[in-house]
Amino acid sequence: MINPEKSASRIPGITLFFLLITLLILASSIGAVSLPFSGLIRYLFSGGKSGLNEGQEIILMQIRVPRVLMAALAGAGLSLSGLVFQAIFRNPMAEPYLLGVASGASLGASLYMMIGLPAFFISSLGLTAAAFLGSLLSVFLILSLASRNGNNISSLLLAGVAFSSIAQAGVSIMMMLNREKVERIVFWTLGSFSSAHMTKVILLLIVLIPSSLFIIFRHGELDLLSLGHEEAHSLGINPERVSLQLLLVSCLITAVIVSNCGIIGFAGLLVPHFMRLISGPGHRNLTFLSIMGGAILMILSDLLARTIIAPAEIPVGVVTALTGGPFFLYLLRRNSGKVM
Repeated sequence: MINPEKSASRIPGITLFFLLITLLILASSIGAVSLPFSGLIRYLFSGGKSGLNEGQEIILMQIRVPRVLMAALAGAGLSLSGLVFQAIFRNPMAEPYLLGVASGASLGASLYMMIGLPAFFISSLGLTAAAFLGSLLSVFLILSLASRNGNNISSLLLAGVAFSSIAQAGVSIMMMLNREKVERIVFWTLGSFSSAHMTKVILLLIVLIPSSLFIIFRHGELDLLSLGHEEAHSLGINPERVSLQLLLVSCLITAVIVSNCGIIGFAGLLVPHFMRLISGPGHRNLTFLSIMGGAILMILSDLLARTIIAPAEIPVGVVTALTGGPFFLYLLRRNSGKVM
């Protein structure tokens, strides 16, 4: 017998899935050089045998597809990380950008590039490792600072803002010391998918797939952490150990995205909140919905970034800041002094 409530709970996920697929195709057809939507559909269903000419095929496969996929993966990862941060800190405004984790990752990546360390793996892996160390440093410094004031919203945000300022100052100093690499370092502070290619997409997939599965399978523990550490401990889990594991995975997700796409703020703030309005507080559904919602948000943001003043483009981080900034101010006013 079909359970109406269970069927109804699947509607948001199914809707977001088809919306995501539609946007992936639509965004691949729109740009400085438009590709015919009908031709693109024929190309996909014919296995690349018809629908587009040779020039259009090059644009699609070497420029559009890597960029759209990278945007989707970055949005999915940042949203999932934001969801984890909000559950662990029981704080509705916790996310990698606002807590300074993304800035720490950016500082680590910039430092690696400036020092000119030999690529101990390939270059992308070296940058990711440096960004990961930077993000870990930021997390532990912020937690140390905030814990002295009770880990409330104000102390976490102030600690995050303080560390972000320090990290950005460090990046600025490196830019002044080595002007030859200014353009590459500026990339970390703005966020863009303009350098997307399939090698980066594959690297993101290698990190994001196992990391996302790890978080998805811990949805029950995320529910318990949202109740508070004392409550979680009384219900049979070790909240400190689980929180540390989830923080490490979330920092790794943030690091690989920042090292390949730059700093993109507010995706981890916006999406989890809207997904809670759709599905409620349970993380079993929230994890999947946040992944799809984040991908949708980032595809749309990148589409605006590269078309609003085409053929030029604006950093995608500017687009997300324009949408996420006002929402953050709303949350700050509504939740000041509270926990989730």
